[in-house]
Amino acid sequence: MTGTTSGMGRVIALDAASAGYQVVATGRDPERMARLAEDASARGGALDIRHLDITDHVGVGALVREVAEEYGRIDAVVSQAGGIFALGTAEQIPMDGFRYVFERNFFGNLAVIKAVLPHLRASRGRLIVTTSANGLVGAPFNDAYASSKFALEGAVESLAPAVARHGVRTTIVEPGPVATDVMAPRRFDRLVPTEHVDGDPYPEPWELLSRIIAATGAVQPVEEIGPQILDLLTQDDPPLRFQTAPWATDFVAPKMSADLDGRKVGAANEAYLALAD
Repeated sequence: MTGTTSGMGRVIALDAASAGYQVVATGRDPERMARLAEDASARGGALDIRHLDITDHVGVGALVREVAEEYGRIDAVVSQAGGIFALGTAEQIPMDGFRYVFERNFFGNLAVIKAVLPHLRASRGRLIVTTSANGLVGAPFNDAYASSKFALEGAVESLAPAVARHGVRTTIVEPGPVATDVMAPRRFDRLVPTEHVDGDPYPEPWELLSRIIAATGAVQPVEEIGPQILDLLTQDDPPLRFQTAPWATDFVAPKMSADLDGRKVGAANEAYLALAD
C-alpha cells in the first residue's frame, strides 16, 4: 500500500492491520512511518514498514519484486499516494508546476500499477486506485490537480476490463474533500507557487476554496475511509467506481448520473473486447 504516512492512507493501513491483513505500508517520511508502526502495534495489529518514493520508478519496481519474493504473492494493492494540490488556474500555474503534480499524482501511481500487475494477475487479486471526484469533474482553480486525476481515471478505466479477463478486480475510489492535512491552507504553495498574472484577475484560491467548503459542509471525516476500502477488498463483484461520500456522488452526478459506479462502461468495454474473440 502506498501513501501511508498521513491522511487516508494512514487510516486505511491501520484499519487493515487491525482487521488482520498482512499490510506492507510504504511512504517517504521515516519518522512518520515509525509512528505509524507504533500506532498499529498499540491497536493490536502489525505493519511491514517500507520506504518508497513513487516518483522513483526504478525503486518502485525493486520494492514490489522484493515484497513478492518475501511473501510469495501479492493479493491486493491500494495505490493512493499522490494527493498533490496546486491551486490556481492554468494561467497562474507554471509548466513545471503541472509537471510536478503529474509526476506525483499520475506517473507515480502508474509506476506502482505497472509493477504490481504481474503479481495481481498471478493471484487474481484486487487493485484499488484512489483518484478524486475531481478526476471526473473539474473545479475552478484545480486545473493541475483535476487534470492529473482525469489522466489517472482514464488510465485505470482503460486498464480495468483488460486485467479483469485475468481475474484482477479493479476499483477507482473517488473522494470529495476529506479532513486530512492536505486540506491545510497553503500546505503546497511552497511546492507549486503560482505565477503573477497582470491585472490580478483571480481571487486568492485558498481563501476561495475555504469559503466553498465551509458553505457546503462537504468535508468527510477521514476515519470513514478505512472501513470503506476494507469493504471494497471483500466484495465479490466490486464496482469500477466508488465515491466515498454523498457530497462526492452529488458533485459528479450531473456528469455521471447514468453510470455512477462504472458498471455500464465496464459492460460496454467487455463487449468491445469481445469483438476480438
